[in-house]
Amino acid sequence: MAAAARLPSAHFDAGMMPPGPTYTQAPAVYVTPQGPGSPSPGAPGGRALPMNPSQPPVMSVGSGPCGAFPGSMGSGMTPLHLGSSVAPPTLGSCGTPVGLGAGGGPPGAMPGFNLGPSGPAAAGGYPPGGPSAQMPMAAPGPTTQAAVGPSFAAAPASPVTSQVTAVSTAVAKAGGLPTRSFVLRSLPRGSGPNGQVDDAEVAKEAQNIFDRIVKGESDTMSRLQFIRALVDDKTVASFVLPGIDGARLFEDEDAHEAAHHLFNDISRGRRRIRFNEFLANFQNSKTKASNATELREVFDLFDVNKDNRISRHELLLAVKRDQKVRDLMLRESEANLEEEEELSDAVDDVYKAICGDSKYFDFADFVGYFRSIAKLQACALHQPIIRSEKRVLIIGPGFGAQLNPAQTQAVMQGGFQVHWVHGIPNPEEAEFDMLRHVSTVKEAINNTRPDLLMCGSKGGGYVVACWKMGFWRGPTLMINAHPQCQELPADLPIVITHGDQDPVYPRPRAELEALIATGSPNMCFLYYSSTSGRLASGHTPRMGDQHNMASLIPFETLPRLMESALSPEGPELHMMRTWLERLHPQRVEAEKHLGYTPQKMKQFWISPKRLSATMARSDNGNLYDVPAQSLEAQLVSTVFTAQAKDPSTYGSVPSLRIVRIQRIENAGQEDAGVIPYYNSVRGSCESMGVEFVPGVHTRWLFHGSSAIDSIISNPIQGFQPLASGTQGEAVWGKGTYFARDASYVAAGPFCGARAPDGTRRMLVCLVTTGMSCAGDPANFGVLPVRRAPHRYNSSVDSLSSPEIFIIQHPGAAYPAYVVTFLG
Repeated sequence: MAAAARLPSAHFDAGMMPPGPTYTQAPAVYVTPQGPGSPSPGAPGGRALPMNPSQPPVMSVGSGPCGAFPGSMGSGMTPLHLGSSVAPPTLGSCGTPVGLGAGGGPPGAMPGFNLGPSGPAAAGGYPPGGPSAQMPMAAPGPTTQAAVGPSFAAAPASPVTSQVTAVSTAVAKAGGLPTRSFVLRSLPRGSGPNGQVDDAEVAKEAQNIFDRIVKGESDTMSRLQFIRALVDDKTVASFVLPGIDGARLFEDEDAHEAAHHLFNDISRGRRRIRFNEFLANFQNSKTKASNATELREVFDLFDVNKDNRISRHELLLAVKRDQKVRDLMLRESEANLEEEEELSDAVDDVYKAICGDSKYFDFADFVGYFRSIAKLQACALHQPIIRSEKRVLIIGPGFGAQLNPAQTQAVMQGGFQVHWVHGIPNPEEAEFDMLRHVSTVKEAINNTRPDLLMCGSKGGGYVVACWKMGFWRGPTLMINAHPQCQELPADLPIVITHGDQDPVYPRPRAELEALIATGSPNMCFLYYSSTSGRLASGHTPRMGDQHNMASLIPFETLPRLMESALSPEGPELHMMRTWLERLHPQRVEAEKHLGYTPQKMKQFWISPKRLSATMARSDNGNLYDVPAQSLEAQLVSTVFTAQAKDPSTYGSVPSLRIVRIQRIENAGQEDAGVIPYYNSVRGSCESMGVEFVPGVHTRWLFHGSSAIDSIISNPIQGFQPLASGTQGEAVWGKGTYFARDASYVAAGPFCGARAPDGTRRMLVCLVTTGMSCAGDPANFGVLPVRRAPHRYNSSVDSLSSPEIFIIQHPGAAYPAYVVTFLG
């Protein structure tokens, strides 16, 4: 279809619907505080209560004559879908460079902890609780250098270093990498530090552009106004979509799609854009106006031949020559590579991402590369959702304010601005007139202008009607998948929660997964609460949710799902990020320093030539003792002993004391299985438009087995997932099982028989979990499709706060350490 044919101007503005019935009895709006002893919000005749300034007001919309306002609505025409989502570019194996911030110590030195006294315990082992409660970072400088691994000497700054530092400093102060239009968008330079664009100047320029678009017609911007301004006003076009000729918007399909996609990005699916939303988009995009000049200077320093083009060899030489150039151009996980072949491969990945198979790249390619990766950097920055600034509108019927008060309490204590729609009937009543009553919800949406629309149970019928009638085009959270919800609208962030024990709306998992697939990629997420298989004892360790979705209450799950629906990076990835928040902060810091990638995990590896008396090699050729007083031992001890914030679903937590830590150095498993699988999963995520995040898509987990020696000595594949799962009765399906907590493994029969001295052994593993779905006892080795042809990479026992991870591929896990322990 031609681009121009998709722009019927009569259908752009919200509320432009065919004539419909007019109602004389309109709903009244009451704003009341929500708290103990309050009458039902919105009920006519409800007593007025003094507003608590520390608590956000709750809007209730009900029927009644007081404060009535006239209202009319359309006949239910489904609005024309305009434009389509534009998937982020696939960058191959190249990722987001790391902005260079301040950091102490010479290049390559390990960040240090103030460890305090440590050493073998009285019984000849490690401190019973691992490191002390406080693990402050040591002062920057040479003292932070690790006792193990290579030694680095601080090198004098090269000309390239000075230029890269200048770029990196500007990048870091702007909140990360330059954003997608840091070169082409020219904002006025302000008086901020280091020449940064001043917020006041950005606001002033954005206000000028916004006024040129709306032309005083309203205080919000419609899609039609946005498109017309791009076509008619070159100033607007150069600011909003630099590099695109607005006058050819109706002739150039790519430009046309880009304009619609940008409008959707700013409006988050709503029909109109407010100024603060417009401003926020460009405040998030601001950086130094001189970044282009600085990048040019860096490019020129790379360009040894001064021919305005850079070859693969020149790029490799520049990366080898200077550590800060390496930090800028390579992933964090690749910035400290020492092996010549590995470094060459990493540079090759970047080179291909810049110019494909071309023999050279020029400055335009160089700038384009940073523009492309910045689209993923917006996710990498992972700006937290400020709950107090987000308005949530909840449809009252079906949400369970009376029958399920814990759910209401979880929302009210989540920190959002909560508003309610009350006084509307159950849409499942006989002879219910949806066309009439959905107008009340429409008015509440118009008055509240929420960031998120929520419903539960029967209230889902109202949400489906709002979607179909075009009354709501924003983030949505639906508790219980309503039977009328058979297809999801495009370009909307949507979270649906459902339990496999729901007796009211029983819907098979496969049907719900197919429903999610009808929405836009990476914008829809199914929070599915499933029931585990039975143990040999007949006990079922975990039951799926019934209609009241009990799993949404603990661990702040429901507020986290609300955040996920609002997150620009997509609800599924955001929810997976929050799993890290359920760990103890000390453990998270220790994991970061151990490394979340196969390459960084090898930072402590040693070769036989460098073997010393303090690093004794065991009888097994792959094992090396880790000294109890070393930084490495402290990090592993912290990961092993730290308890999660959330109590375990599976029972009590035993007290563990570490006796010995051994590092496993099995290059065969690394090279033949782990690294290829890691790269495959990373590529799969990027092909699906999902940012691959080490620490989210990789995890430090624990595994118990009576065959540890076989696992660590196998030269290719230590784990055999499809032959696993018998010890724990495979309650979540076939695969190799790993636990979030060492205490879970120690409490079960997984570690085999005790040694004569009472000790047992456990593996600490780095696992590439990729995208995780809810486990299924009926799974026999093939996980569900996430986005064809890509399947999920692992499964978990719970999508709220998972304690068990199951993998299906032998290369997904590397056994990094053997811990001998008592307890």
